[in-house]
Amino acid sequence: MRSQSYTATARWFDGVENRPQEVRVRLSRHHLEFMPWPPRPQAASSMPPSEAELAASRPSLPGLRRYTRKGLSVGEWWRGSPTPVGLPDGGTLWIPADNAMGRALGGQSLTTQLISSWAMSLCCLVALVALIAWFDRQGAGLLARAALPLVPKQLDIAVGDKVEQEVTARWLKPSTVAPARQAALRQRFEEIAGRTFPGQALKLRFARLGNSGGFNAFALPNGTLFLLDGMTQDLSDDEVMAVLGHEAGHVKHRHAMRHLVQGVGLVAVAGVVMGDFSTVAASSMASVQTLRYGRNAEREADAEAQRLILREHLPNETLVGVWLKLRDAMRREGHTSEGVEWLSSHPPISERLESARRAAQNADPVR
Repeated sequence: MRSQSYTATARWFDGVENRPQEVRVRLSRHHLEFMPWPPRPQAASSMPPSEAELAASRPSLPGLRRYTRKGLSVGEWWRGSPTPVGLPDGGTLWIPADNAMGRALGGQSLTTQLISSWAMSLCCLVALVALIAWFDRQGAGLLARAALPLVPKQLDIAVGDKVEQEVTARWLKPSTVAPARQAALRQRFEEIAGRTFPGQALKLRFARLGNSGGFNAFALPNGTLFLLDGMTQDLSDDEVMAVLGHEAGHVKHRHAMRHLVQGVGLVAVAGVVMGDFSTVAASSMASVQTLRYGRNAEREADAEAQRLILREHLPNETLVGVWLKLRDAMRREGHTSEGVEWLSSHPPISERLESARRAAQNADPVR
């Protein structure tokens, strides 16, 4: 601490009246003191006393107040603005702007220094934009993965049940696929799921989307798998099993809930951990458009489909056939999927075809 002392004419609020008083302030190494200015009674000279005169006449000066520097509460100094100094007795001193005493008392925090520097402010802005971009691309997903174990699986069921009711009521119609084929596919999948996805409560439902039937399938977090008529009619039984393996992979890895946690955030997670399932489900699923998967989740589900193919000794090219037929269906529909486009966000078909062909060539059946 420097031994230099400072003087200034400042305004003092005593904490009782809202009217300021002019005072003469002196700051030394350990103390701050001030007295009314002009002094009372009026001094013969109207000139401010020197530091030596102020120190020498201290005992006889009326209204002199003295405080230790440790007892002061000093606001941050900012160029062009007075520095507020809180006093232990409830009063406040306002040191004039750009006075050396204000800088000596408060100084500048790192935050203020950054704000006052255009170069540093620009660097902080660039860093902030980079952080936001990283969080949008990777950080939010990593956070969702870390938070997902905190979310009880009962919420998956609660959310899935609500979405199932809404989807069935608003978009889907009863399937026109022959009941015998529905029963055969359901029985076969139940047997396969028991071996490939043990412990997963999976339920297969058939439905139709409009007059076209809909070339699609999707899974809900409660374990319900929907297979639309357009896909059921165009795919072979083995290809249907591969598709259902893909959708079961979404349930196994809780992709819907992971995306929901990522989109809604930790506020919803906190509510979930505390057991408020119904409120979170209702607010989060106000629109079923929140039920989407990222491309990495789709790739993870594709891997589950390939695993089912190997475990069940289906033809290695089964998944290749699925993607070829899906590509043809998308071309017939003008490169867009109908109705359930909001249920998934997929990687390019070309990428999935290449991945399936590579997996088929390198296939080593699971014993």
